[in-house]
Formats: sequence, structure tokens, C-alpha cells
Amino acid sequence: MLHYSLIGLGSNIQPEVHMPLACKTIANHLNVVSHSPVLVNPPRGHTFNFLFHNQLLLIQSQKTATDIKALFETIEADLGREPKSPERKFNDRPIDIDILHQEVDLARLLSASLEDPYNQEIMANWSLEDVLP
Repeated sequence: MLHYSLIGLGSNIQPEVHMPLACKTIANHLNVVSHSPVLVNPPRGHTFNFLFHNQLLLIQSQKTATDIKALFETIEADLGREPKSPERKFNDRPIDIDILHQEVDLARLLSASLEDPYNQEIMANWSLEDVLP
């Protein structure tokens, strides 16, 4: 079944290199319908050392969330992200790729509430007129 996914990207280690590489690699495997502008955020929490760059992607795919997540984990590892561990969410990172929400209906996906304030800000400032029916 064809569905839409809202994808969150984040990087605070060489984001000018890792964000475009991640986007390009994702586009090689999935249909990227649109991508948001990049938002630069100050580090939050005492364990982060560098500015975060965050971006959202809107993708369309027939792949399951499990298959998409496996692809994202491979891309993260290829770009130097440390292996999964409880501590890794507190470490600086070359790339972090997450499925934020998935829906069959595009309008429902775009109206989904997002947890993180930086993703809410990106969503509020992202012009999506070109993809809305």
C-alpha cells in the first residue's frame, strides 16, 4: 500500500556534509516528495557541543516502516553514526534519521502533531502548496 512518511533529519557533526549526503541517499531509495528548509538550532542539553541542523522530508513509498527504518539505520552507520545504545541519544552525531509519522492520507500526515519544538517550527515555516492536492 502506498503511504506518506514524514522524516526528521538531524546533524551536529559536519552537518553541511552529512545532511545533503543523507538526503541524496534517501532519494536514491525512496520517492522524496518535498524537503523543508534546514533549521539551525543551538545545542540543548549539557552533552551536546555543536549547533544542530534539522530538516524534514516528505516521502511516499510502498515500503513498510520496518524496511524504511532499516534503510535509515544503514545510512546512519554509513555516515558514521555510532551503533545503537541507550547513551547514543546524548552524543553529538553526524546524522540522525527518524520516521516521525506515517499516513495513507497526505492531509492527515501534514496535520499530525510533532513532539519536538524544532520540528514544529520547521513545519510551521515549510511551504507545501506544491504537494497539497
